[in-house]
Amino acid sequence: MSYYDDGKNKIRRKKVSSHNGNSKTKVINKNTINRAENDINYDYRNEYTSKGNRVEKVRAKKKLRNKKFLEITKKSLVFLLIISFIGAISGNILMNIMFKNTPELTYSYMRDKSISSEYVSISKIPVDLQNAIVSIEDERFYDNKGVDYTALIRSVIHNIFNSSTQGGSTIEMQLSKNLLTTTDQTIKRKLKDMYNAKQMNKHMNKREILELYLNNIYLGKNTYGVAKGAKVYFDKDVSELDLGECALLAGITNNPGLYSTDYEAAKKRRDIILYKMKELGYITKDEYEATRKQETPMNIK
Repeated sequence: MSYYDDGKNKIRRKKVSSHNGNSKTKVINKNTINRAENDINYDYRNEYTSKGNRVEKVRAKKKLRNKKFLEITKKSLVFLLIISFIGAISGNILMNIMFKNTPELTYSYMRDKSISSEYVSISKIPVDLQNAIVSIEDERFYDNKGVDYTALIRSVIHNIFNSSTQGGSTIEMQLSKNLLTTTDQTIKRKLKDMYNAKQMNKHMNKREILELYLNNIYLGKNTYGVAKGAKVYFDKDVSELDLGECALLAGITNNPGLYSTDYEAAKKRRDIILYKMKELGYITKDEYEATRKQETPMNIK
């Protein structure tokens, strides 16, 4: 009986021992897997952290470059402003020295210099014609003091980087060229026109200046002034011109040789001026659209 019991106990111990062995193996295998997974996760974390660090470094470098670029840009702008300021002061001093003996450019003095055969008061010139000329020739006419430095700088930049030329002259500077100086393309002549333009604003109001300009602009076919131009191209008194005729007549001044002989080209130029008048608020959108669709017959022979 005891032997049997011992045998049974032996068998039971063997079974228990076998079960414990398997459990240990499973525990070992599980630990091994866990360690492997931990190693993999650690590698992923390291890789992710490494990538994150690289991204942060790239962002930091980019921010630094942007900061340096902004600092350089600010310094350059400040430098340019200082140079421009010094240049403007030096230019004014130089012009005052060069042209100190210039007579006072009063209305009566300039009126005597007029070359128009049919001079008319600005009260007889349609407002649309006045606005058309200002829109296309000198849109900041009523705000500047004879020289538009913004327009001058823009024209210089344009002429450097483009094959076509762009002027930056104000109405006063053009009036000076028409009546007081020459058409020579020299620095001295341009400085003289700038000086004269400033002097005009000291001794005349804008209405007087515009009157003088409108009466002395060249419109092709040996025609000077808008009064004569209205008769030559439309067989009308200047006071009778409608919006389309005003815009077309104003457009001729840009290239008299072309726009006084080519109706289609003159009409395209008219439309450009009408658009500028709309953009500057001189006419409404409806006026622009209606006039643009109309013909503007003119004498081109």
